[in-house]
Amino acid sequence: MKMKDFNELFKELSNKNNILKKVLLIKDLKLIVQKVFEKHGLTSVEVVNVDLKTSTLFLYVDNNYIKQEIIFKKKKILEDINNILEQDKIKNLKFSGGVNQ
Repeated sequence: MKMKDFNELFKELSNKNNILKKVLLIKDLKLIVQKVFEKHGLTSVEVVNVDLKTSTLFLYVDNNYIKQEIIFKKKKILEDINNILEQDKIKNLKFSGGVNQ
């Protein structure tokens, strides 16, 4: 079985299993967030969690300047993330840990 077929199988199974869906989404979001944040000149941002019910992405940021930039550019960042995501869309960003939660 090819790796692509294996990934497609996981995605099909994740439609029926929220835990698997969340694990796969977090895996995808880690790559997507890194790419999007680098585009906006922001580094040191980590994906911590995602809440499927509220479509909220939780980020860890240890630099107050970067946190403020994320808040300032939130609409554009969400737009960029959702343009890359195939299915689930992120509607909100929240901070988990780091500076001034």
